[in-house]
Amino acid sequence: MPILASRGCARTCSFCSIHTFYRAAPGKMVRTRKPAEVVREMLTLHEERGITIFLFQDDDFPLFGPVWRRWANEFVDELHRNRLPGKVIWKMNCRADVVERELFLRMREAGLYLVYMGLESGSEQGLETLHKQITVAQNIKAVEVLKSIDLMWEYGFMLLDPSSTFGTVRENLSFLRTIVGDGCLPVTFCRMLPYDGTPIKDELVRSGRLRGDVSNPDYDFLDPRLAEFYEGLTSVVNVRGWIHGLEAVTLQLANAWHEVAVMERLFPSLPGMTNYTKTLRRITKKSNNLLLGVVEDLSYVFSDGKENPWIPEDVEKSRKRILEDFITARDSFVYKNEAILLEVLGQPCS
Repeated sequence: MPILASRGCARTCSFCSIHTFYRAAPGKMVRTRKPAEVVREMLTLHEERGITIFLFQDDDFPLFGPVWRRWANEFVDELHRNRLPGKVIWKMNCRADVVERELFLRMREAGLYLVYMGLESGSEQGLETLHKQITVAQNIKAVEVLKSIDLMWEYGFMLLDPSSTFGTVRENLSFLRTIVGDGCLPVTFCRMLPYDGTPIKDELVRSGRLRGDVSNPDYDFLDPRLAEFYEGLTSVVNVRGWIHGLEAVTLQLANAWHEVAVMERLFPSLPGMTNYTKTLRRITKKSNNLLLGVVEDLSYVFSDGKENPWIPEDVEKSRKRILEDFITARDSFVYKNEAILLEVLGQPCS
């Protein structure tokens, strides 16, 4: 069940249209509900509708500064007061610079099972362009903290933005290897789009670099070879097959890891879970290594004129094999535990 604890965002990222959206309504930019009211809603939905998973849709879950830290602790207290931990789990969105070990451990014990972070860039230049007001080191530290307390996480990431160079592209690839090179999550990335009402779009207009229209916004890179690189990447790598689209490898793997997080929190210990997660990590790591390797090699093709070592048909065959291996492993594990899963869900076993 989607749920809100607040509306608005106090941050000023240059690529985000949230401020423009919320300024259409009068009142404060950020409004926060009382922790007791949020938990009351969760309790009612759990008791009356059987909801066990809550997905907080807040743009920035109330964890910014001492006020938000106090809010989070009160929220956890209310969850325990209403005896919801162990009965429900919840997911939230936040920035990397609010990830604190003790606080997130406490939230984990109160049902937090998944954290989404908009990391956006692994380059200091990229973070400055996007006005994230955060550092690469802070991004990495947040990931390390969440891994250390065994808390599942997801992330948003932009491989390319209006300030990109081939150097920042390779910094981003190195960053992705640092955070997901172990196969804990699949590689995902996109190209930043200049949305209406954002400072970055206004700057692109001023500099004469904005292209496209409202439905298909685009821009010129400072180095025109980057546009050729991106086109080359999409021709060698079926981006919709790797990252975007219902059957994309990254999306399928991300869903599987999300599924594991839910199983570990809401179901009894499932036979074979340890081996399954090892297999899932191996497949994810293989997928990551291939995708990052292709992207990095292509960057040198277009920056230094090196020969392209990748044949699109071969890359696509490798992608399909990875996807087939994953589906086989995932479906086999779920099928073997079908009776347990359906019993907990209160469904008859076919």
